[in-house]
Amino acid sequence: MSLIAQKISGCYRRVLLFLIIFVMVGIGAGAIIYNMMGGAEGLRYWTASRAVVGTEKLLIGHRPDGIAKETVEKQFEKVYEAIDNRLIDLKALYALIKSYQKEFNNPSLTPIENKPSTPEVEEFLQNLDATIFE
Repeated sequence: MSLIAQKISGCYRRVLLFLIIFVMVGIGAGAIIYNMMGGAEGLRYWTASRAVVGTEKLLIGHRPDGIAKETVEKQFEKVYEAIDNRLIDLKALYALIKSYQKEFNNPSLTPIENKPSTPEVEEFLQNLDATIFE
């Protein structure tokens, strides 16, 4: 028996078998989760939900004094409900979130924070409400 055959018949074979089983279990779990989320369409809505969560945290952290925290939370709760019921325009939502984050969460080397004003937040919340299908 050659040296390579001896190595493959021992430890390497067991490690290879373990890796193959591990990858197959991972693929199976991923397929089950993907199916439970609703496939490709469900994944898009889940991704939108995650983006909205980040934007909500950013807005609550940088909201001006003229906007109540409850107002922001109530508006985002409507958006979450619309996402769950799939009654939201995803393209408009992504464009709105992208424009907000570009304007107010633009990481740069300058230490200056760009906080939104009260009219800007009111306009953002109105535009956010406009993305919901009635």
